[in-house]
Amino acid sequence: MMHSDTVQQLIIGAIVLVSALHVLRRLLPKWMHARQQWLAALLDRPQRPAALRALGRWLRPGEQAGGGCGSGCNTCSTCESNPEADGKTDKAETDIKPLKFHRHVRADR
Repeated sequence: MMHSDTVQQLIIGAIVLVSALHVLRRLLPKWMHARQQWLAALLDRPQRPAALRALGRWLRPGEQAGGGCGSGCNTCSTCESNPEADGKTDKAETDIKPLKFHRHVRADR
Protein backbone atom coordinates (compact mmCIF):
# COMPACT_ATOMS: atom_id res chain seq x y z
CA MET A 1 0.00 0.00 0.00
CA MET A 2 2.77 2.44 0.87
CA HIS A 3 4.59 1.77 -2.40
CA SER A 4 1.63 2.89 -4.53
CA ASP A 5 1.22 6.07 -2.46
CA THR A 6 4.88 6.93 -2.99
CA VAL A 7 4.64 6.35 -6.74
CA GLN A 8 1.49 8.47 -6.89
CA GLN A 9 3.17 11.31 -5.00
CA LEU A 10 6.23 11.16 -7.29
CA ILE A 11 4.05 11.33 -10.41
CA ILE A 12 2.05 14.28 -9.03
CA GLY A 13 5.26 16.04 -8.02
CA ALA A 14 6.72 15.57 -11.51
CA ILE A 15 3.54 16.97 -13.11
CA VAL A 16 3.59 20.01 -10.81
CA LEU A 17 7.30 20.60 -11.50
CA VAL A 18 6.87 20.41 -15.28
CA SER A 19 3.84 22.73 -15.09
CA ALA A 20 5.72 25.27 -12.97
CA LEU A 21 8.69 25.24 -15.35
CA HIS A 22 6.36 25.75 -18.31
CA VAL A 23 4.66 28.72 -16.63
CA LEU A 24 8.02 30.26 -15.69
CA ARG A 25 9.29 29.82 -19.24
CA ARG A 26 6.21 31.56 -20.65
CA LEU A 27 6.05 34.41 -18.11
CA LEU A 28 9.76 34.99 -17.37
CA PRO A 29 11.68 33.93 -20.49
CA LYS A 30 14.86 35.96 -19.85
CA TRP A 31 15.08 34.81 -16.23
CA MET A 32 14.55 31.17 -17.22
CA HIS A 33 17.14 31.49 -20.00
CA ALA A 34 19.70 32.73 -17.49
CA ARG A 35 18.89 29.91 -15.01
CA GLN A 36 19.07 27.29 -17.77
CA GLN A 37 22.41 28.68 -18.93
CA TRP A 38 23.74 28.62 -15.34
CA LEU A 39 22.64 24.99 -14.84
CA ALA A 40 24.15 23.93 -18.16
CA ALA A 41 27.48 25.58 -17.26
CA LEU A 42 27.40 23.93 -13.82
CA LEU A 43 26.90 20.47 -15.32
CA ASP A 44 29.33 20.90 -18.22
CA ARG A 45 32.50 21.30 -16.15
CA PRO A 46 35.61 19.24 -16.96
CA GLN A 47 35.63 17.43 -13.58
CA ARG A 48 32.06 16.13 -14.02
CA PRO A 49 31.29 12.61 -15.29
CA ALA A 50 30.60 12.21 -19.02
CA ALA A 51 26.85 11.69 -18.51
CA LEU A 52 26.47 14.97 -16.58
CA ARG A 53 28.57 16.83 -19.15
CA ALA A 54 26.36 15.49 -21.93
CA LEU A 55 23.26 16.59 -19.99
CA GLY A 56 24.80 20.04 -19.55
CA ARG A 57 25.47 20.35 -23.28
CA TRP A 58 21.91 19.22 -24.01
CA LEU A 59 20.47 21.77 -21.56
CA ARG A 60 22.51 24.65 -22.98
CA PRO A 61 19.99 27.12 -24.41
CA GLY A 62 20.27 28.16 -28.04
CA GLU A 63 21.06 31.65 -29.12
CA GLN A 64 18.17 34.02 -28.77
CA ALA A 65 17.11 35.85 -31.88
CA GLY A 66 16.66 38.99 -29.78
CA GLY A 67 13.62 41.13 -29.63
CA GLY A 68 10.85 40.35 -27.27
CA CYS A 69 7.26 41.43 -27.22
CA GLY A 70 6.69 44.00 -29.91
CA SER A 71 9.85 43.22 -31.89
CA GLY A 72 7.88 41.67 -34.71
CA CYS A 73 9.34 38.17 -34.41
CA ASN A 74 5.99 36.52 -33.54
CA THR A 75 7.72 33.25 -32.57
CA CYS A 76 5.80 32.78 -29.34
CA SER A 77 2.39 33.68 -30.86
CA THR A 78 1.55 35.80 -27.81
CA CYS A 79 2.12 39.28 -29.15
CA GLU A 80 1.32 41.24 -32.23
CA SER A 81 3.96 42.18 -34.73
CA ASN A 82 5.84 45.43 -34.37
CA PRO A 83 4.20 48.11 -36.53
CA GLU A 84 7.48 50.07 -36.86
CA ALA A 85 9.30 46.99 -38.14
CA ASP A 86 6.53 46.27 -40.62
CA GLY A 87 6.46 49.87 -41.79
CA LYS A 88 2.74 50.05 -41.03
CA THR A 89 2.05 52.66 -38.39
CA ASP A 90 -1.61 53.29 -37.80
CA LYS A 91 -2.58 56.83 -36.83
CA ALA A 92 -5.15 55.50 -34.35
CA GLU A 93 -2.46 53.49 -32.57
CA THR A 94 -0.07 56.44 -32.29
CA ASP A 95 -2.74 58.97 -31.23
CA ILE A 96 -2.95 58.77 -27.46
CA LYS A 97 -5.84 60.59 -25.87
CA PRO A 98 -5.86 61.20 -22.11
CA LEU A 99 -8.77 60.07 -20.00
CA LYS A 100 -11.09 62.75 -18.67
CA PHE A 101 -12.76 62.20 -15.35
CA HIS A 102 -15.90 64.10 -14.41
CA ARG A 103 -17.35 64.34 -10.96
CA HIS A 104 -21.10 64.35 -10.88
CA VAL A 105 -22.56 65.98 -7.79
CA ARG A 106 -26.19 65.40 -7.01
CA ALA A 107 -28.22 68.54 -6.24
CA ASP A 108 -30.27 67.01 -3.40
CA ARG A 109 -27.28 66.73 -1.03
